[in-house]
Amino acid sequence: MERVFEIHKYRADAFLYVVARTNKHSEDYVKNDVEKMNNMLSPEMKAEGIRYVFALGTVDSMAKKAGERTRKKGKQQESEENSLLVNS
Repeated sequence: MERVFEIHKYRADAFLYVVARTNKHSEDYVKNDVEKMNNMLSPEMKAEGIRYVFALGTVDSMAKKAGERTRKKGKQQESEENSLLVNS
């Protein structure tokens, strides 16, 4: 199983979201990006506890996330089409 490198955003100890996910760059490359991103944070953001963290994922998790987005878009589009039919 191929590894995927991710950048996660946190506020204090609370995970917010995945900022980036790649299997095209090396681990060191992504870790350097995390360091750069943390260095660019304003003092206010740092005071809020905002930080970026390097994380490992898998290709399976990438496919699953992409599939979830596609299903959500499909359901949303279907819902919008249904409401258009009802309102017509």
